[in-house]
Amino acid sequence: MPNPTLPLTKLQIRAYDCKLSALKVKRALLKLVESSPTFNESWINGEFDIGSRIGGLNQFGDIIVRHRTVLRGKHELTIEHRAGDELLAKEIEAAYGKDLSPKAPRMIKGKKRPHGMAYFFETIRSASLIRNHVIITDAVIEEAHDLNFDDYREARSKLEFLGMVPRLGALHSNLDIRVQRAYKEANQLYACPKVCLYQGKKVALPHRMEAISVKHDYIVTLHFAKLPGCKVLVGWVEERQF
Repeated sequence: MPNPTLPLTKLQIRAYDCKLSALKVKRALLKLVESSPTFNESWINGEFDIGSRIGGLNQFGDIIVRHRTVLRGKHELTIEHRAGDELLAKEIEAAYGKDLSPKAPRMIKGKKRPHGMAYFFETIRSASLIRNHVIITDAVIEEAHDLNFDDYREARSKLEFLGMVPRLGALHSNLDIRVQRAYKEANQLYACPKVCLYQGKKVALPHRMEAISVKHDYIVTLHFAKLPGCKVLVGWVEERQF
């Protein structure tokens, strides 16, 4: 049963040493989702064998299954899921039987969270400095599973700045030129904005803010809207190479 002490949407990750190739993992996963009554209202996406995403009408979030070759002939499998979908994750684990050996997932050095922007966004939206001014939707976390961007410090800096944007209106002309430039970027309106679902309503996201990694390899775009009460709603995120 799911851990009753955790919120049902809390991200969880399971890691294993895996004896199977990516192709065999994918075939077994396809068979499981197609035949198991537990996955009766679920579906599987993923063009490549190394990664699959399972969505479902009765799931608390998508389940991400990743296969990674760490050394010649040695593989690692991870299952990322929401706490409420623990039974589904355990069924995936059971489908591979003795070909999986559980181990601790790789964590960010000095942090209590796994690698990846999904875990970053989940952690950052609970930080008091940001949560009072910036709302991050579950859609952002789901999309962030596929991001390669890993400059967490730069991403946090942009989110902190967004939290100040609604309150800078009367002051921006007196600020540092770099801050003025960022303020102008955050207030620009874009045609054909992304749309997200927030509190049961569709909300257009006409503003954007870009975070460029220190390695200059990826750029993440945060799509957001301004809400009453000097708050910002980040409802979508996407990435492109620099």
